[in-house]
Amino acid sequence: MKILIIGVNYAPEISGIAPYTTAMAEGLVAQGHQVNVITGIPHYPQWSNYTNFSGLTRVDVINGVRVRRVRHLIGSGGMGLSRILQEVTFGLGAAVSPWHKPDVVLCVSPALISTGIQVLRGLIPGQPPVQVWVQDLYSNGAREIGGSNVKGRILQRIEGSILKASSGVLVIHDRFRRHVVDDLGVDPEKVCVSRNWSHIDISLAADPVAVRAKYFGDAPVVAIHTGNMGAKQYLENIVEAARVAEQRGSDVVFGLVGNGSRREALEELGQGVKNLVFVPSLDDAEYAAMLQCADVLLVNEKPGLRESAVPSKLTSYFIQGKPVVAATETDSATSDEVRAAGAGPVITPGDPAALLDAVEDLARSADRAEQYGASARRFAEENLAAESAVERVSTWLTQLATSPRTRRGLRSGDNTKETE
Repeated sequence: MKILIIGVNYAPEISGIAPYTTAMAEGLVAQGHQVNVITGIPHYPQWSNYTNFSGLTRVDVINGVRVRRVRHLIGSGGMGLSRILQEVTFGLGAAVSPWHKPDVVLCVSPALISTGIQVLRGLIPGQPPVQVWVQDLYSNGAREIGGSNVKGRILQRIEGSILKASSGVLVIHDRFRRHVVDDLGVDPEKVCVSRNWSHIDISLAADPVAVRAKYFGDAPVVAIHTGNMGAKQYLENIVEAARVAEQRGSDVVFGLVGNGSRREALEELGQGVKNLVFVPSLDDAEYAAMLQCADVLLVNEKPGLRESAVPSKLTSYFIQGKPVVAATETDSATSDEVRAAGAGPVITPGDPAALLDAVEDLARSADRAEQYGASARRFAEENLAAESAVERVSTWLTQLATSPRTRRGLRSGDNTKETE
């Protein structure tokens, strides 16, 4: 089967959605499918053209996947005008690109607006069915991060319209499915659930002892948060926890690993705090070693965040066999996932002292920390295997591509031949 994947994030980006889109494309190739990808300029999480991409388009073949990059404006994170312009310009670039007559199209959201543009193209008679892979929920994010019910209602209508107009919807969590069906009004028969997976290859890790010494010296206890430094992560809480640790004379050193739109502000806020270390984005080998060298892995979310996202970092965390402390609402999708894995305590978000207390408590209780870590790894091995996720998505796409319902607009010979 010929599959086209459209998403603004792809390798060489190493965090967020890109590793999943990349692994899915390569996994589908391994299943015997022919896969093309239309993606954007590498920019995340720095929100800059850090590879110095030039020109309007570029085509490469990467691990058997034909990857077309299209030029677009680069936003600054959040959902402001610059982000909207990024999604519109990428969406238009993808829509006018040659699709090469795929049997099915899988669009990755975010970016929602660009996904909507592809869904519109898919409604033209003779075009292939377009499905949407939902990694984040925009409408909930507007309410929970931006605090705007009006913006949330507007985005809910847009999001619902796009997903209902698509041929199928793939979500990464049962909580997402409930929202998509109950709140956005999508036909439940169109919705498939497939969790993300652990994409870190532990066997390729650098030396954890050397990585720990490089970034944290001889710190007795290291607790790290990895990935995007944006609004929803509310990493000010970790900065303040490090400040409390310094005031107490605690052995705990907090590490913030990665990049994002809030990094500069966080560095300014944490300037001079001895129990805080900022680590740049790392390659796969150092990142895997970073996770292995930590005593505690951290998930931190803005108070009030419940439904809009399930942090992708959890899949990488669980497979490490390390305890996880989750500063999140007790009824959030994130807390559900951490509890399902038995990975560690869920604590009140936005409480720096409580965060430090939880880390110190695990440092004092090696047996309990080991139990949490073993439970997390077992959960990952049983539920978060890449092979089963790719197989599930492959089967789903094949069923949709061959369904009379999704292919009602396609007739033999409808598509004209597309060329470069």
